[in-house]
Formats: sequence, structure tokens, C-alpha cells
Amino acid sequence: MIRHGPFFLALFILSAPAHAQNEPFRIANGAPLRATALYLVRSGGEGWGRNLLPRGPLAPGAALSMRPPEGAGCRFDVRLTLEDGQDVIRRDADVCATRVVVVGEGARTAAPSSPAPPQVGGGDRLPPPAGEGE
Repeated sequence: MIRHGPFFLALFILSAPAHAQNEPFRIANGAPLRATALYLVRSGGEGWGRNLLPRGPLAPGAALSMRPPEGAGCRFDVRLTLEDGQDVIRRDADVCATRVVVVGEGARTAAPSSPAPPQVGGGDRLPPPAGEGE
């Protein structure tokens, strides 16, 4: 009798990372305000692309389920635009290791008077556009 157990186990282990890249994940709004826009790009990619919230705002605490395109990898930069115009960014989120990516934890409800330094691990806030708030 031929035993195939070890062969199939090895095949499963080798294919697991590739399979994880196409599994659905969730982007959660961790900010205290509604998000009016959501952008997702491969980490280090150029531009932000199109708004992924065409059906309306994402409430605080709500999440949107997404599935990465074939071959997109696991690491993405995520940007939420909040209803007050503030952008909250989470860089290099590993959607294969963390199936729920929370963006906006610790975001303030009012734009800062001066640009805040980048937050390590919690996301980066973009400074307000030049000329605003002066």
C-alpha cells in the first residue's frame, strides 16, 4: 500500500502562503469619525487609485471585507479619508498575517494645528494641505 500522507502534507505547507494571499481580509475604521473614502495600494506603490467606498461612508467601528487580486501579495498601504477631511494612513499592513486591519486608531477629531510626527505602528497622518488652517 502506498502512503500519500507526507506528500499531501508537504504540498499543503508549500502552498499555504500563496493561498493566504488570496484570502479575504477586512479593513476596519478605528477612527471616531465616518470614513468617506478608502484607498488601498500595494506597499510602496505609486498613487492611491480609486475610492473603494462607492456605496457611502464607513461608520466608526465598521469594517469592509476585501479580497486582494491574484498575485497582489500580502503587504498594503491603506488610507482612510475621514468626514472632517483628515487622512489616516496605515503603511505596510500584512493582510495575510492580520485578517482585520484597523486604520485610524488614536485619530483626533480635529486637524492638528501643526503636523504631527509619524506614529510608529499605528499609522501615519498626512499633514493638512498647505494654506489650510493658517
